[in-house]
Amino acid sequence: MKIVVVIPYLKSIGGAGRYAWELCEYLASCGDDVIVASLYTDKTLYKPENKIRVIDLGNEKSLTQSIKFWLDLRKTSRLLHELIDQEQPDIVFFNHYPSTMWVEKYDNIPTICYPQDINLLYTNTYINNLEAKIRIPWRIIRLFVRFYDKHKWNFFDQVICHSKFTAKNIKKHYGVDSEVIYLGTNTNVFFPIENCVKKNTILTLGDSRIRRADLLIKAASELLEKRKDFEIWIVGNSGELGEELELLAKNLNVEKNVKFFGKISDQDLAKLYSESLATVHLVKEAPFGLIVIESMSCGTPVISWKPGGPEETIVDGESGFLIPENNQSDLIEKIEFFLDNPESSYKMGQNGIQRVQTNFDLEIHHKSMRKILLNWINHSKKL
Repeated sequence: MKIVVVIPYLKSIGGAGRYAWELCEYLASCGDDVIVASLYTDKTLYKPENKIRVIDLGNEKSLTQSIKFWLDLRKTSRLLHELIDQEQPDIVFFNHYPSTMWVEKYDNIPTICYPQDINLLYTNTYINNLEAKIRIPWRIIRLFVRFYDKHKWNFFDQVICHSKFTAKNIKKHYGVDSEVIYLGTNTNVFFPIENCVKKNTILTLGDSRIRRADLLIKAASELLEKRKDFEIWIVGNSGELGEELELLAKNLNVEKNVKFFGKISDQDLAKLYSESLATVHLVKEAPFGLIVIESMSCGTPVISWKPGGPEETIVDGESGFLIPENNQSDLIEKIEFFLDNPESSYKMGQNGIQRVQTNFDLEIHHKSMRKILLNWINHSKKL
């Protein structure tokens, strides 16, 4: 099959970008001809090999956080259309909002949508983390963008979601039924370290404000009033946010108990997952939560907010705990549970490994996705 995979941009390793790239690598390994179309690709991080071609429709100045992105919306749609007319793929696959707003009708070529996250348009999860000069006008602008975006979804032949939670929100806002195919994690990368001895540590990611690592640092401050036998590990911190988190730890006098690792490789992250008693995931209404299944795959239970996608990945009390969002007392209680009962971390971790292998393995996900794509191509050829 020849496929065009449309992605907003590929600037950092992680999240929707990494998922799309791993899917492309899998398709290429099956002998498929893969063309990646995005605004901008950092080719030092994403190195095209095998049958993957990368075509940028814009540049680093036109990414989704910029005004230029919105000014160039029609231009980007036209460039993508011209690319598809030229390449004549068997199918087009749109991965992640807001690339969905570039879609048009491409003759009889099947067009599939895998939006992953529509929170930017319909919740304040991301908006509240923007600078005031951007956040305020965006609250107004997005009211008009919703109408434009909703119209665009008429061009998709099928919408696929990675959780029932997201599917429910898409039905609510777009009136579209979608098929649920759970995301998977690469169990060849994220697996428990052999003979690993867990430490009295709690891990979280600090690469984005939506992770709310600041709340875990504040929880550490409260914990220190009762005990000192623990560390908080924060991974992925960098730039302005990283400085803010380190300053917060210093101001709360918890810097001795909070360790920052910055940006690290997946292999190093898997090691830290394995050595932790628990991973904390504090994302408001998370559409799925890749770090949840990554941690579980490494044999470490997860404490996560609900509602959201983690309610479908975590079995409460068996592979982790689900707590109401912004409930600091519940968070501290669950952290203390693992500190007082480290054997529970091992037991829940084993439950998590089994759950990932059964339901959230990346290879299983890739095979399911490719099967759907091939079915659409066969259906199109019959028509």
